[in-house]
Amino acid sequence: MKFRGLGKVVFIAFVANEILTTAFVHVAQRLGLDPQDPFVTVFSCVTCGLVTFWLQSDARRAFGAARANGYVRKAGDAGKAGLQVAADCPKRWLVMLHIELNPAVAIL
Repeated sequence: MKFRGLGKVVFIAFVANEILTTAFVHVAQRLGLDPQDPFVTVFSCVTCGLVTFWLQSDARRAFGAARANGYVRKAGDAGKAGLQVAADCPKRWLVMLHIELNPAVAIL
């Protein structure tokens, strides 16, 4: 379960990184600058790290808000461990991502 969540985070970070790095190079070239490879590499690494951090922290905040507002409950079956997330939960995919990244919260 955790690997699925990590896979989602890595995929989103890579896609966002490619888009932002391409935009960075394009804007730099339009301004008449010639971005050197080391600068582009540093920008790419920093962007990837920031997107990863932002996505995980946004998922954590969405889970906290969903739990506080009653969108997240323990599974109804007595023999079934886990959490149920309401279908009408705002930012449901972020709440599910947080649960995938932190399977221990499903036990609580």
